[in-house]
Amino acid sequence: MSDAPATDERSSIPVRTAGLAAGLGAWILWSAIILTGSGSIIINNVIAGAAIGAFAAYTAGWPDGGALPSIAAPLIVVILGLWVIAAPFVLGVPADRLFWSNVISGLLVVALAGGSVYGSWQLTRSTATSV
Repeated sequence: MSDAPATDERSSIPVRTAGLAAGLGAWILWSAIILTGSGSIIINNVIAGAAIGAFAAYTAGWPDGGALPSIAAPLIVVILGLWVIAAPFVLGVPADRLFWSNVISGLLVVALAGGSVYGSWQLTRSTATSV
């Protein structure tokens, strides 16, 4: 018998990428205030940032899915990230710091949440085959 601790063979990619996306959600939430936005983009960023933070933190906290299927929460974060990218164009934000903050933050959220979706899909697939 080996004295080495048992290792969990599951990937930590969904948890790490979801945690980073949650941090970006916090930035999006505060960005319209910090970067002195005006109009509906402030409310949009607060709501979208809070939702991204909540769903990404949920994904990081329960990588096996918890009450939601494991792929649902990161997929919602991907959709919200796409909205964050589109919002400055739809809401008519001038091309300044807030405009580019939304575009870049949204792209990063989509990339990280996409990695989390892939990792969650792999986790679901490996759990289904091991049962």
